[in-house]
Amino acid sequence: MANISVPEEQNKSANNQEQNAGLASLAHWSFLIGYVVPFASLIIPLVLYNTTGKEDAFVKANAKEALNLFLFSIIIGIVFAVLILVIIGIPLLGLLGLYLLVFPIIAAVKTMDAKQGAEEFRYPIIFRLLS
Repeated sequence: MANISVPEEQNKSANNQEQNAGLASLAHWSFLIGYVVPFASLIIPLVLYNTTGKEDAFVKANAKEALNLFLFSIIIGIVFAVLILVIIGIPLLGLLGLYLLVFPIIAAVKTMDAKQGAEEFRYPIIFRLLS
């Protein structure tokens, strides 16, 4: 029986990439966690940005994108809440809620499938305050 060995540096690199894709994906999953744990959609990306993001650009970019989505949702949520006075705000808040449910799932799945050197997931339609 042949005995195949993997060099130590390649073994660490493969495990490190898988772990980092999972951490980058956690930044997007935090929006769903935020429905159960208050402010998780803010705290988790901030922690990832300031810890793992210092060594890994992929985690940092995904955490920054998740923070941009959080800021976008707060600002647009306030605008749509004011528009409730004109009745148009009610369906707009519903659409915002649907957007915040569907797109973080898509982002998390695509981030988990990312290969070495892949670009971060960019949310469509949002403005980016953090660049």
